Amino acid sequence: MDVGANHYRDENNTYRLETELGWSGVAIDAQPEFGPEYAAHRPRTRFVALFASDVADSNVTFFVPLNNKQVASSSGAFTVREGAPGVPRQVPTTTLTKVLDDAKISRVDFLSMDIELAEPKALAGFDIDRFRPGLVCIEGHPEVRQQILNYFTAHRYTVVGKYLRIDPTNLYFTPLQ
Repeated sequence: MDVGANHYRDENNTYRLETELGWSGVAIDAQPEFGPEYAAHRPRTRFVALFASDVADSNVTFFVPLNNKQVASSSGAFTVREGAPGVPRQVPTTTLTKVLDDAKISRVDFLSMDIELAEPKALAGFDIDRFRPGLVCIEGHPEVRQQILNYFTAHRYTVVGKYLRIDPTNLYFTPLQ
């Protein structure tokens, strides 16, 4: 599952997994304009145009920069800080559990999440104990890093330390046995 999937290829965490290793899964992004390219170029990926949160069937204000859609966020201050002030739009929300249930997926091998400060809310809408991903890669900005660490500790996951030197932005977790 790729949450905050963005463009089907550019700066995408699952593009190479699909095209070179045969990965299949779900890509979730609040920007529906990415959907047609997923349909054209990512046949093994189901694209879902919703905002991952702690509640489904609601709406959230989402800020989409005109010049850099990679820093779109539910935090307008974040897009300003990143040098790409976003234009607000209302987008529908879902939970990760609902997306997986709707897709009839019962197991997640890999979870990638990069949703610019909304990670704790998305995790609150994810039944991690039921789906138990074998590997998680999640962006951990300083503002939300401790919440992410607490969440994974509470659900019996451990940080994979070997990646910290080469990737200081993302945190990697695996379940404790």
